[in-house]
Amino acid sequence: VLNDFQLFRACGPLYPAFAIESLTSVLMGAFFCYLSLRIAVRADVKQPLTAIWRCAGDTLHPMVAAWWKEVKQWPEMNKRPLSDRIKLCYLLNVAMCLAQAAACFFTVFRWLHVNNVNGMRYLGYAFTCALMQAELVVLIAPYVPCYKLNMIAVMVFTHVWLLTGWIGSLQSGFLFEDSSWNSFVENYDASVLIVTDKGLLIGATATGLSIMMFIQMPMLLIMYMCNGGYKAHPDLPYNYTRLLFTVWLTWPAFPCWWLVSAEGLGLLADAKSNALGFGVLNCISKGSFTYVMLMIWTDHKKRWPRPPSAPKSKSQELGWLVKSLKSFDSQPPNPVKAEESIPQSLDDAEVKPTKSTKSNDW
Repeated sequence: VLNDFQLFRACGPLYPAFAIESLTSVLMGAFFCYLSLRIAVRADVKQPLTAIWRCAGDTLHPMVAAWWKEVKQWPEMNKRPLSDRIKLCYLLNVAMCLAQAAACFFTVFRWLHVNNVNGMRYLGYAFTCALMQAELVVLIAPYVPCYKLNMIAVMVFTHVWLLTGWIGSLQSGFLFEDSSWNSFVENYDASVLIVTDKGLLIGATATGLSIMMFIQMPMLLIMYMCNGGYKAHPDLPYNYTRLLFTVWLTWPAFPCWWLVSAEGLGLLADAKSNALGFGVLNCISKGSFTYVMLMIWTDHKKRWPRPPSAPKSKSQELGWLVKSLKSFDSQPPNPVKAEESIPQSLDDAEVKPTKSTKSNDW
């Protein structure tokens, strides 16, 4: 009788059947949604699909345009103050979370489950992990040598080694040929080991992860400390070391889980825990990273409040969302002053003094 790990690989050839069934269901659902739309609008709307497309475009285009207007300024971040760099990281973090959410939802369709390996998960890793590394560079951009080259290199490199890991996971078998591995177990002579294609690909992925963990990130930490990061500094983010250690502590857990999971070596034969383990690690890794990023922004506003005479930013990246949700908040604002209380961007969210009977504090 085959165990879960063996069934996980044995059912790989059924991928086309699952993918076609999922695609058929999506297309059929879209068809009946269209029929419902035609019935609802009757002859009042001549081209309902075009109207919906334009409606969605009018809603999303201003938001995407505002986001891209800020993000495309990344080459200048080595000349910008910390508040601008944090705002860019804030927007990159939004993209990271939305990309991961999209990967999770599209996983349901199983369109990239080649050989029963969730390819959408690896694409999500490639995009989101590259953005996480980019944020680490942007936060201390003025102190990073060859900033633009470093940004491009770290994002491309992260994409490549994660996609290499996906290709390696698609290969069946062990990292070494069985006969050579058995000889190694008997004699502990590494020279007899013969690496398989899977072993080469996974080895390249492990090398890429090691370079990021033991070369790139330690260099960022050294630059941060050498430029005054060990004390309060108006141009260096407080809690930056905590952000680095968040990545250091969470990223190695993914290859460890891969080794024991059904996608890797199958040391844990229960395939039902495969997706659960990766899901929990994803939530912990990216959730803690986002939480520390929010701490960095809040702490910067408290330690270095903007002078009252400083001009306010006119950008409105997510102001629409704040306005929409504020009226449904558990404690709705004063309707007369609601517009005044909603910051249009991160730069407008300054810390204001409050009145007190004893003294004035921030």
